[in-house]
Amino acid sequence: MGGGLTPRLDGRRRFAAHLGIASPDRPLLGGGVDPIAQIERAHALGFAGITDNGLMLRPPDVQRRMGERLRALGMEMGSFTHDPPGEGPRFFWGAPQPDLAAALAPTFAAAERVSGVVNLVLLDAGAPRADQLARATDNLGRAAALARARGFRLALEPVSRIRVPFALVEHMAEAAAIVARIDDDALGLIVDSCHMALGGEDIPAAILSHAGRLRAVQIADVPGRVEPGAGELAFAPILAALDRIGWRGMLEAEFDALGDEAGMLAALETLG
Repeated sequence: MGGGLTPRLDGRRRFAAHLGIASPDRPLLGGGVDPIAQIERAHALGFAGITDNGLMLRPPDVQRRMGERLRALGMEMGSFTHDPPGEGPRFFWGAPQPDLAAALAPTFAAAERVSGVVNLVLLDAGAPRADQLARATDNLGRAAALARARGFRLALEPVSRIRVPFALVEHMAEAAAIVARIDDDALGLIVDSCHMALGGEDIPAAILSHAGRLRAVQIADVPGRVEPGAGELAFAPILAALDRIGWRGMLEAEFDALGDEAGMLAALETLG
């Protein structure tokens, strides 16, 4: 770790290091792409846990070993994506899902191995939007019931079409309305500062309005999805809102750092 010169995250806030946003080949931290090595490096640098968009691309045995290592180190799994980006078919919540339990079985098995929040994104399947939203609400309700029965947590994330061209739900108000309509504690919301900033949203207001349904918080500055302080987003009001609701979860560092590792850690330290 640079001869002991690399700082640690020793502030009061708890952070999760990502193991790859768009690809498992580009984790936040140095030291290679092996997920176990990444977990150990994150622990050494003072991260409280990890988040992994590509978890479902990893073999079950790797998922199992990741969960075991996290538990051994007293770390947590943050969110992981049910339908990770890749070359395979995408999952459309707004399309008919006659055997939803079977479709979710691999994801629930992964959740059992690592714990964490299952990140759900609604993608546009090309049908009339109103029909897709109605079908997605029904499918998400069924998924929440299945998750609740097994003790898993799901969370819906609104994402900007600027970064996810086929996003069906871009804004927090619409995502929150779906979650409220379903009204199941197994289904909550994810705040992603990058996507919400690109959508012109009032992030602190959204945090305060939907505190009871918040399941994960992902932080990145804009433009470019970079570390806090490297872009134009004001984080002080966001952090104040999180403090006001008593947020005790991790802040998932979901960005590609512009600077070196020491600079990135220093940027996170400035958040408290």
